[in-house]
Amino acid sequence: MSIAPNRKALKKRMDRYLWDNNSEEMKLLQQALHNHFDRFARVAIIGGLVRDIAREGRSSYRTDVDLVIEDSPENVAKLAKSINAIPNRFGGYGFKDGLWKIDFWALETTWARRHVSVNTIEDLIKSTFFDWDAVAYVIHERKLICCEKYLEILSTSVLDINLHPNPSTMGNLVRAIRRIAIWNAKPGPALAKFIEEHLNEDSLSYIQEKEKELYQMQVSTKWKSASEAKNFLFSVTPKKKRQLALHYQHSNTKS
Repeated sequence: MSIAPNRKALKKRMDRYLWDNNSEEMKLLQQALHNHFDRFARVAIIGGLVRDIAREGRSSYRTDVDLVIEDSPENVAKLAKSINAIPNRFGGYGFKDGLWKIDFWALETTWARRHVSVNTIEDLIKSTFFDWDAVAYVIHERKLICCEKYLEILSTSVLDINLHPNPSTMGNLVRAIRRIAIWNAKPGPALAKFIEEHLNEDSLSYIQEKEKELYQMQVSTKWKSASEAKNFLFSVTPKKKRQLALHYQHSNTKS
């Protein structure tokens, strides 16, 4: 499936994916959302899952969900305690429910509030590091939140920075490299500058070890130096990058 043609179509994709999907894994997610999050008036899925539904539809099946709750940190902490969720280093919590890994946090604890105004769930799209992640879906309202040009941005295959300040420079460097390679994307001006500034021999070694730790498919281990990595990320022709992207997507080995 191709990128959703407009926001109305993307909303329909999300509605169908979450509520008209009778697969066993989706029943488990629906049950988890009902059991743990129905107590809150406004809960939104942010970033990854919505982004991938926008890019590829239902074929982009994933088992992790990021939720933001428009309620007090105290009430969110009570939920976390009741389900034995584990605090994460960004002020939220994480737990597993069946197949699903769910991370959640209170809107008030969103790290980006130090840099932009985040008062309601609608403001969340200002808070993501990558512009492709600046999309959300409010669960109970079945409401899509993104900018007017969000799908146009996806269609260009240019990945860029939405909000630069972020508590995880190295984490975002890992994600940037993997997304450019695997998604056949091009770095926009701000992201290219970010990579140029932070990708060196030391950070490449870190990234290679982190990929081995976290992912079955590694991208950075293909490169012998930071300059070779940058050549791929900045200079490889779209055709060659597409061939490599397909290789990464279909590889099932740790190489």
